[in-house]
Amino acid sequence: MTNEPMDTGVSGVSATGGAPVGGARAASILCLLAGIWFFISPWVYGTVASANSWNNWIVGAAIFIVGCARVSRPAYSTALSWVNVVLGIWVFFSPWIYAYTGDQGRFINSLCVGVIVFVLSIIAARITVSAPGAAAHRTDASVHP
Repeated sequence: MTNEPMDTGVSGVSATGGAPVGGARAASILCLLAGIWFFISPWVYGTVASANSWNNWIVGAAIFIVGCARVSRPAYSTALSWVNVVLGIWVFFSPWIYAYTGDQGRFINSLCVGVIVFVLSIIAARITVSAPGAAAHRTDASVHP
């Protein structure tokens, strides 16, 4: 038997009396949806043939994958929220990096997705870290094999 908190999904509190994960899970769901949107946005904006669309596909997929990991195990994947923080910063600055600031739709899209992912990832990380019992669960998991 492992000493892992089991997320109930109902109250947002783990069955072992630990970290409230509902808020972190909700923020992570919104991040993964933002990742899906960023991934499909080259088709929406008609820029699929552009080489810099690979940025959307790779980073959008990464945001989605990290979001899925956070949704499935929010109490144990806090570090992944910080990965999404970095990806959010990257998305925000990508119009300047890939020189598409002249395409107003894509420009605004990247700024919005970058801010959304950045803010929600910080919220998800802070909720999990500051939650009562979160540190105890990490300690218990590292002490007991």
